[in-house]
Amino acid sequence: MTKSPNHHFMTYVLVTMVGLYLLNLVSSCQINLALSLNTDKIITGHQYFRLLSFAFLHGSLLHLAGNLLIITNIIYPFFKHKLSPTFMLITFCISTITTGTLLLVCYAKVPFTFVGSSAGFYAFFGLMIIYYLRSGWSTFISDLSYQPIYNNLLVWAIFVFFIGSIITSTQEHFTTFSGLYAHSVSFIVGLIIGSLTPTHLMIPKPNSDT
Repeated sequence: MTKSPNHHFMTYVLVTMVGLYLLNLVSSCQINLALSLNTDKIITGHQYFRLLSFAFLHGSLLHLAGNLLIITNIIYPFFKHKLSPTFMLITFCISTITTGTLLLVCYAKVPFTFVGSSAGFYAFFGLMIIYYLRSGWSTFISDLSYQPIYNNLLVWAIFVFFIGSIITSTQEHFTTFSGLYAHSVSFIVGLIIGSLTPTHLMIPKPNSDT
């Protein structure tokens, strides 16, 4: 069976993240130092590429594994027949850059560094909400008919949103910035993108495999 374009796109994204993580290990963290969201490097060094590159980096194996599991088990299964690879990449990039920029604006007085793809992929949780609002409550109920609520992707997305925010905020001890803030910005970006996107680009035709 021929694999969908989204399958190949997702493979490239995951390989990039894993590859950068391994390179960071063998280079004694030089990759993260060069590409992370670093307030000093961006504001004084004008290294604006960091506003995007940080989303492909991870601070630990657990961090990487957790994000990859969310992407491959929640985001990809939900959107693989709904959005094109180009749309997914643009959404990820817009969310990452917006989140990174607002982190700089709000926490400019407290220098920090940040890595992690959640700044990009939490936007897709917002897209899920818009999808169900447009397709109707009946679609959600229909999904539950063949996918129990404990395995429903939207339910898991909501669970991950709050758990991920709490864990990140706790790790930061709420002294630098709250993970809830970063994740909320990304989520809101998803809501905005979804609201501005024509319905036919998000909701497949009835005969499509959803």
